[in-house]
Amino acid sequence: MKQTKTNITIKHYKFYLMFMLIACGGAFIWQFFLPNLSGQFSSWENSINWQREIALWNIGIIAAIIVALIKENIDYMKILTFQSTVLCWLLGLNHLISLLQNFSLTHIIHIMGVFEVLLLGGIWGAILLYKSKRTKNIL
Repeated sequence: MKQTKTNITIKHYKFYLMFMLIACGGAFIWQFFLPNLSGQFSSWENSINWQREIALWNIGIIAAIIVALIKENIDYMKILTFQSTVLCWLLGLNHLISLLQNFSLTHIIHIMGVFEVLLLGGIWGAILLYKSKRTKNIL
């Protein structure tokens, strides 16, 4: 019975981390190859070098997620889910604050940041960690 719960937990971590892999991959592509988009579609000004540096941080997260998924290591998955959830909450709240300070429907980057990062990544990760804790499978 416990083995089934663990397999379900691993499956849920995998789905969440696959989402994060896709999200970080997409962020890497637009931040590295199209850095002007953040300035054009947000309240932030262009900063190509900072955007590229953030893109490289995404590569670090992507590499760690790939290792965890390949190894199917539940401990790695728990740590990366925790890390990704914290990052989603912080980055998503930053987008929400920027959107509220200077609201405009042209600030698509902030709108997407609130929905994709804060609401989807942050809440999904928090629910996963909460449910995992209830089954004693958390960090």
